[in-house]
Amino acid sequence: MIAAVLLAAGGSLRMGRPKMVLPWRGGGSILAHVAQTFLDAGASPVVIVTGADRVQVEASFEGLPVQNVFNAAHLEGEMLSSVQVGLASLGEEVEAAVVAPADLAYLRAETIRAVLERWRTRPSALLAPSFERRRGHPMLLARSEWPGVMALERGETMRDFFRARAEEIDYLVVNDPGVLRDVDTPENYAELP
Repeated sequence: MIAAVLLAAGGSLRMGRPKMVLPWRGGGSILAHVAQTFLDAGASPVVIVTGADRVQVEASFEGLPVQNVFNAAHLEGEMLSSVQVGLASLGEEVEAAVVAPADLAYLRAETIRAVLERWRTRPSALLAPSFERRRGHPMLLARSEWPGVMALERGETMRDFFRARAEEIDYLVVNDPGVLRDVDTPENYAELP
């Protein structure tokens, strides 16, 4: 099994309001759309890590077949603590996890599916999609890498983790700018089709 850990605990400071609950085309929230994209791609289970604006955010994906975990340390722990909470929630049957911010509204299901299939056919410790020679999301971590992530301390970041392991990352070249494009600001949101 390859799980998805979607990081939705942030305070949306650059947006100025809870971005995860903003409407997405066709109805529903940005977060519900992104979660459904990972479900459609075959990730299982899909875990959403919440924190800030918890009640609103959790209501925005109600009814989807996902798991929800709350990151009580979201204020001081930053994104790393959400990754750690998400990985810690996964059962023994999960062999790997794709980890991504939950505001990747442009990311395509077929891209996620390609990442999952690449790992199934050619397992590696770390796998990332690449678009125009830039590393994107979701990042896949084999279970063997989780202890290293869990051992990171406050002040360290996932970026530090991947930088230190740069030579070990397997890249999958994709034709999907959505691996790089999130919704952080009102301008980003206004660009949505």
